[in-house]
Amino acid sequence: MATPLTISVTGTAIIPQKAERALLDVEIRSSGFSRAFVSEEVQLSCRRLEDLLRKTSSQDAAETAIVAHWSMKAIKTTSQLPTDTQGAVLKNAQRVFETAVSFDIRVSDFGRLGSFAAQVAQLPYTEIHSVRWALTSSTRQAYASKLRTMAAEDALERAKDYAKALGLSAVWPVEVRETQWGNHDVDAVMKVQERAMDMRRPVADSDPAFADLFFEPEEVTMSARVDCKFEAE
Repeated sequence: MATPLTISVTGTAIIPQKAERALLDVEIRSSGFSRAFVSEEVQLSCRRLEDLLRKTSSQDAAETAIVAHWSMKAIKTTSQLPTDTQGAVLKNAQRVFETAVSFDIRVSDFGRLGSFAAQVAQLPYTEIHSVRWALTSSTRQAYASKLRTMAAEDALERAKDYAKALGLSAVWPVEVRETQWGNHDVDAVMKVQERAMDMRRPVADSDPAFADLFFEPEEVTMSARVDCKFEAE
Protein backbone atom coordinates (compact mmCIF):
# COMPACT_ATOMS: atom_id res chain seq x y z
CA MET A 1 0.00 0.00 0.00
CA ALA A 2 1.37 3.39 -1.03
CA THR A 3 2.32 5.87 1.65
CA PRO A 4 -0.18 8.80 1.79
CA LEU A 5 1.05 12.13 0.50
CA THR A 6 1.47 14.84 3.16
CA ILE A 7 0.12 18.26 2.21
CA SER A 8 0.98 21.27 4.41
CA VAL A 9 -1.10 24.40 3.92
CA THR A 10 -2.09 27.59 5.74
CA GLY A 11 -5.73 28.53 6.04
CA THR A 12 -6.75 32.15 6.55
CA ALA A 13 -9.95 33.98 7.41
CA ILE A 14 -10.71 37.70 7.39
CA ILE A 15 -13.88 39.46 8.58
CA PRO A 16 -14.10 43.27 8.37
CA GLN A 17 -16.41 45.09 10.77
CA LYS A 18 -17.32 48.72 11.31
CA ALA A 19 -15.26 50.29 14.08
CA GLU A 20 -16.99 50.51 17.45
CA ARG A 21 -14.38 52.35 19.50
CA ALA A 22 -11.75 55.03 18.96
CA LEU A 23 -8.69 54.41 21.12
CA LEU A 24 -6.82 57.52 22.22
CA ASP A 25 -3.26 57.14 23.47
CA VAL A 26 -2.79 60.21 25.67
CA GLU A 27 0.32 61.24 27.58
CA ILE A 28 0.89 64.06 30.07
CA ARG A 29 4.60 64.84 30.33
CA SER A 30 6.71 67.60 31.85
CA SER A 31 10.38 68.11 32.61
CA GLY A 32 12.47 70.66 34.48
CA PHE A 33 15.07 71.31 37.14
CA SER A 34 12.67 71.03 40.07
CA ARG A 35 11.30 67.57 40.86
CA ALA A 36 8.48 69.05 42.97
CA PHE A 37 7.41 71.55 40.30
CA VAL A 38 7.42 68.96 37.50
CA SER A 39 5.43 66.50 39.60
CA GLU A 40 2.91 69.16 40.64
CA GLU A 41 2.32 70.32 37.07
CA VAL A 42 1.74 66.78 35.80
CA GLN A 43 -0.58 65.98 38.70
CA LEU A 44 -2.60 69.12 38.03
CA SER A 45 -3.08 68.23 34.36
CA CYS A 46 -3.94 64.65 35.33
CA ARG A 47 -6.65 65.85 37.67
CA ARG A 48 -8.08 68.10 34.99
CA LEU A 49 -8.10 65.26 32.46
CA GLU A 50 -9.69 62.88 34.96
CA ASP A 51 -12.40 65.46 35.71
CA LEU A 52 -13.12 65.73 31.99
CA LEU A 53 -13.21 61.94 31.62
CA ARG A 54 -15.62 61.52 34.53
CA LYS A 55 -17.97 64.13 33.05
CA THR A 56 -17.93 62.56 29.58
CA SER A 57 -18.30 58.96 30.77
CA SER A 58 -20.99 59.48 33.41
CA GLN A 59 -22.79 56.30 34.43
CA ASP A 60 -25.88 58.38 35.06
CA ALA A 61 -26.01 59.46 31.42
CA ALA A 62 -24.73 56.38 29.61
CA GLU A 63 -26.75 57.13 26.47
CA THR A 64 -25.13 60.54 26.06
CA ALA A 65 -21.65 59.59 27.24
CA ILE A 66 -18.73 60.13 24.87
CA VAL A 67 -16.17 57.92 26.64
CA ALA A 68 -16.93 54.22 27.01
CA HIS A 69 -13.89 53.42 29.16
CA TRP A 70 -10.70 55.04 30.39
CA SER A 71 -7.78 54.10 32.60
CA MET A 72 -4.38 55.37 33.66
CA LYS A 73 -1.89 53.00 32.02
CA ALA A 74 1.48 53.97 33.44
CA ILE A 75 3.47 56.51 35.46
CA LYS A 76 7.14 57.09 34.71
CA THR A 77 9.61 59.34 36.53
CA THR A 78 13.22 59.85 35.52
CA SER A 79 16.14 62.14 36.33
CA GLN A 80 19.38 62.62 34.45
CA LEU A 81 22.24 65.00 33.92
CA PRO A 82 22.47 66.62 30.46
CA THR A 83 25.25 65.23 28.26
CA ASP A 84 27.01 66.25 25.08
CA THR A 85 26.90 64.32 21.80
CA GLN A 86 29.64 62.01 23.10
CA GLY A 87 27.68 61.11 26.22
CA ALA A 88 29.85 63.09 28.62
CA VAL A 89 28.07 65.01 31.38
CA LEU A 90 28.13 68.75 30.75
CA LYS A 91 30.13 70.92 33.13
CA ASN A 92 28.03 72.48 35.91
CA ALA A 93 24.98 70.70 34.50
CA GLN A 94 21.78 70.71 36.53
CA ARG A 95 19.86 67.48 36.93
CA VAL A 96 16.71 67.34 34.80
CA PHE A 97 13.61 65.66 36.20
CA GLU A 98 10.82 64.27 34.06
CA THR A 99 7.43 62.81 34.89
CA ALA A 100 5.06 61.19 32.38
CA VAL A 101 1.61 59.67 32.86
CA SER A 102 -0.19 57.80 30.08
CA PHE A 103 -3.93 57.21 29.66
CA ASP A 104 -5.95 54.75 27.60
CA ILE A 105 -9.21 56.41 26.53
CA ARG A 106 -11.90 54.58 24.52
CA VAL A 107 -14.47 56.78 22.80
CA SER A 108 -17.79 55.39 21.58
CA ASP A 109 -19.39 58.56 20.17
CA PHE A 110 -17.55 59.23 16.91
CA GLY A 111 -19.70 62.26 16.16
CA ARG A 112 -18.22 64.08 19.15
CA LEU A 113 -14.74 62.55 18.95
CA GLY A 114 -13.26 65.64 17.32
CA SER A 115 -14.54 68.09 19.93
CA PHE A 116 -13.52 65.74 22.74
CA ALA A 117 -10.00 65.37 21.32
CA ALA A 118 -9.79 69.16 21.12
CA GLN A 119 -10.64 69.47 24.81
CA VAL A 120 -7.98 66.92 25.72
CA ALA A 121 -5.36 68.58 23.52
CA GLN A 122 -5.91 71.92 25.27
CA LEU A 123 -4.73 70.60 28.63
CA PRO A 124 -1.19 71.69 29.59
CA TYR A 125 1.63 69.22 28.91
CA THR A 126 -0.82 66.88 27.17
CA GLU A 127 -0.20 65.02 23.92
CA ILE A 128 -2.45 62.71 21.91
CA HIS A 129 0.06 60.33 20.38
CA SER A 130 -2.38 58.31 18.31
CA VAL A 131 -6.02 57.54 17.62
CA ARG A 132 -6.89 54.03 16.45
CA TRP A 133 -10.11 52.26 15.57
CA ALA A 134 -11.09 49.08 17.36
CA LEU A 135 -13.91 46.66 18.15
CA THR A 136 -15.38 45.79 21.53
CA SER A 137 -14.31 42.55 23.19
CA SER A 138 -17.85 41.18 22.90
CA THR A 139 -17.80 41.63 19.13
CA ARG A 140 -14.41 39.93 18.82
CA GLN A 141 -15.61 37.02 20.95
CA ALA A 142 -18.81 36.72 18.91
CA TYR A 143 -16.83 36.19 15.71
CA ALA A 144 -14.05 34.01 17.18
CA SER A 145 -15.67 30.67 16.37
CA LYS A 146 -16.67 31.75 12.87
CA LEU A 147 -13.13 32.89 12.11
CA ARG A 148 -11.60 29.62 13.25
CA THR A 149 -14.12 27.66 11.19
CA MET A 150 -13.47 29.76 8.11
CA ALA A 151 -9.69 29.38 8.47
CA ALA A 152 -9.97 25.58 8.83
CA GLU A 153 -12.31 25.35 5.84
CA ASP A 154 -9.92 27.46 3.78
CA ALA A 155 -7.05 25.12 4.68
CA LEU A 156 -9.12 22.08 3.69
CA GLU A 157 -10.07 23.58 0.35
CA ARG A 158 -6.44 24.37 -0.38
CA ALA A 159 -5.41 20.81 0.44
CA LYS A 160 -8.17 19.41 -1.78
CA ASP A 161 -7.03 21.62 -4.66
CA TYR A 162 -3.47 20.30 -4.41
CA ALA A 163 -4.68 16.72 -4.07
CA LYS A 164 -6.94 17.04 -7.11
CA ALA A 165 -4.13 18.54 -9.18
CA LEU A 166 -1.99 15.50 -8.30
CA GLY A 167 -4.70 12.99 -9.11
CA LEU A 168 -5.64 12.18 -5.50
CA SER A 169 -9.19 12.09 -4.19
CA ALA A 170 -9.21 11.23 -0.47
CA VAL A 171 -7.98 13.97 1.88
CA TRP A 172 -7.99 13.93 5.68
CA PRO A 173 -6.43 16.17 8.38
CA VAL A 174 -3.60 14.99 10.63
CA GLU A 175 -2.53 18.22 12.34
CA VAL A 176 -3.98 21.69 13.00
CA ARG A 177 -2.02 24.50 14.62
CA GLU A 178 -3.43 27.98 15.22
CA THR A 179 -0.77 30.53 14.36
CA GLN A 180 -2.58 33.85 14.53
CA TRP A 181 -5.79 35.28 15.91
CA GLY A 182 -6.77 38.84 16.57
CA ASN A 183 -7.85 42.10 15.07
CA HIS A 184 -5.93 44.84 13.32
CA ASP A 185 -6.51 48.30 14.81
CA VAL A 186 -6.06 50.84 12.06
CA ASP A 187 -4.94 54.42 12.60
CA ALA A 188 -7.74 56.93 12.60
CA VAL A 189 -8.10 59.26 9.67
CA MET A 190 -8.55 62.80 10.92
CA LYS A 191 -10.14 65.29 8.57
CA VAL A 192 -9.99 69.03 9.22
CA GLN A 193 -11.85 71.28 6.81
CA GLU A 194 -10.25 74.50 8.05
CA ARG A 195 -6.54 73.61 8.12
CA ALA A 196 -4.09 71.02 9.37
CA MET A 197 -3.34 71.16 13.06
CA ASP A 198 -0.89 69.74 15.58
CA MET A 199 -2.84 68.14 18.42
CA ARG A 200 0.08 68.60 20.81
CA ARG A 201 0.17 72.38 20.78
CA PRO A 202 -1.77 74.63 23.21
CA VAL A 203 -4.94 76.00 21.64
CA ALA A 204 -7.76 78.30 22.59
CA ASP A 205 -11.43 77.37 22.55
CA SER A 206 -11.96 79.67 19.59
CA ASP A 207 -9.12 78.22 17.53
CA PRO A 208 -10.55 77.70 13.99
CA ALA A 209 -8.48 74.54 13.56
CA PHE A 210 -11.15 72.77 15.63
CA ALA A 211 -14.14 74.33 13.88
CA ASP A 212 -14.84 71.36 11.59
CA LEU A 213 -12.63 68.66 13.05
CA PHE A 214 -13.97 65.17 12.59
CA PHE A 215 -12.65 61.65 12.32
CA GLU A 216 -13.51 59.25 9.53
CA PRO A 217 -14.00 55.78 11.06
CA GLU A 218 -12.65 52.81 9.15
CA GLU A 219 -13.32 49.10 9.16
CA VAL A 220 -11.40 46.96 11.61
CA THR A 221 -10.23 43.60 10.28
CA MET A 222 -10.51 40.49 12.41
CA SER A 223 -8.40 37.59 11.19
CA ALA A 224 -7.33 34.04 11.94
CA ARG A 225 -4.69 31.75 10.47
CA VAL A 226 -4.05 28.05 10.96
CA ASP A 227 -1.24 25.81 9.75
CA CYS A 228 -2.61 22.39 8.81
CA LYS A 229 -1.22 19.11 7.61
CA PHE A 230 -3.31 16.74 5.56
CA GLU A 231 -2.70 13.35 4.07
CA ALA A 232 -4.08 12.34 0.70
CA GLU A 233 -4.19 9.29 -1.52
